[in-house]
Amino acid sequence: MRRALLILALAIAPPAKAQNSPATLLPFPSGPSRIGRITYDWVDSSRAAFLDPTDGARREILVDVWYPATGSGTPAVYLPYLSDFHVAMNDSIARRRFAPEYAAVEAGTLSTHASENASVHCPAGGCPVVIFSHGGGVDRSLYSAQYEDLASHGYVVAAIAHTGDTHRVVFPGGRSVGATPAPDPAELPEWKQLPMWRRSYLLDRARADQNRRVLRVEAADIRFVIDKIAQLGRTSGSPFASQLDLARIGALGHSAGGMAAALACQLDRRIRACLNEDGAMGNRPFDRDSAGGTMPQPFMYLTRTYRRPVDSDSMLKMLEISRRELDSLLDALQFGQDTLLADVRGGAWRVTIRIPGMPHMGFSDEPLILAGADSAKRRSALDALRFTTLYARAFFDKVLRGASGTLLDEGPAGGSVVTVERFAPRP
Repeated sequence: MRRALLILALAIAPPAKAQNSPATLLPFPSGPSRIGRITYDWVDSSRAAFLDPTDGARREILVDVWYPATGSGTPAVYLPYLSDFHVAMNDSIARRRFAPEYAAVEAGTLSTHASENASVHCPAGGCPVVIFSHGGGVDRSLYSAQYEDLASHGYVVAAIAHTGDTHRVVFPGGRSVGATPAPDPAELPEWKQLPMWRRSYLLDRARADQNRRVLRVEAADIRFVIDKIAQLGRTSGSPFASQLDLARIGALGHSAGGMAAALACQLDRRIRACLNEDGAMGNRPFDRDSAGGTMPQPFMYLTRTYRRPVDSDSMLKMLEISRRELDSLLDALQFGQDTLLADVRGGAWRVTIRIPGMPHMGFSDEPLILAGADSAKRRSALDALRFTTLYARAFFDKVLRGASGTLLDEGPAGGSVVTVERFAPRP
């Protein structure tokens, strides 16, 4: 396995125009294009609504499409469904459901930089398309900074609301669908008689089984959205008619959404570039297929530094494991990830953001919204978003646009904020 390491300092200067708008907490998009947003309500008549294959209802999802635009229009609000949500539930429930985003929207400090239904403006040959999949139980709007930055650089971004795996999807007219709870092994009749280790095992297995079932649904959502986007690009009169380059399609997502994006890549060769942001099960950013294979497309795992899961001697004693055994287990998990990435036939990168204390949700807008008036937390959240958008765009620029000299290419070293590891495909 050959690795090329590139370590970049935090002193990478943000673009001159990347200053915060006085009207919103979100960082100003770094690209030159204006941004538009259109929301679609799509039904896949070939699939059941979610996990129950006998359900007669069909799979329905909302998709926000963000894109480079010309002109201006009605400002696109951060939570586009709040007015519809109030049709179904009262204001106090809305406040609880969407806090703290709701409070920031109400205070006028959280909005987007996009215009609703503005005219699409792509160059001759069309814009590349990327499909975004949110984390499990996370609202799709919480990644708006990422959508805006990609769209400002000429990408069309289709952000899916995975019905049943986000805390609430509000369809036009106010009909809302909440998250589907995972199976609870505690409902088993013999649960109380089981030893603790057996309960833990059953709980972990139930969660893993549920997660894999959900990933299959969401990978199918991604593939369905590609079908619908392609239809828009080829339909006369559509806002996206002749505006899309359907030979340059990427998929990305955060957390479970990152694993869903990777699975979609394994299943669909129309996807040319695959990006997972901090999503892993058993330290693996995707599972091998039934034949032990990975994927033919280039893949990037964008992650962060993790604290050791066990630090204290008392915790080791409680788990009945020695520190040496723990170290051996962690080394094995790391080796498994390295081997997996080295087996990606299209080549792989692992990019690690080393901002102290960066949380799992640091790839989203949430820490920025939660920071409030705390300048240190705000700075950390903005840094995390800046590196996330920089490296996501560098990956798609390199793979979909054939750009050279990106942040993923070798360059001068210095500092210790971002580490880039290149895994060349095995011969």
